[in-house]
Amino acid sequence: MAFGRLEKPAGHRPMSDINVTPLVDVMLVLLVIFIVAAPVMASRLALDLPQADVPAASAGPADA
Repeated sequence: MAFGRLEKPAGHRPMSDINVTPLVDVMLVLLVIFIVAAPVMASRLALDLPQADVPAASAGPADA
């Protein structure tokens, strides 16, 4: 009597572990995108905008 003949061979079991290589690849690409995009988002364009000449408003409503 042969023991273990009724069991499935080890090579025919479904793969139950997660392949982390694609996950690491995606995370590294996202990291590079954020590293490149961060200085672009932080830099601002310096503009000399004209100032409007608005007279100072009185403290209360005008009684006329």
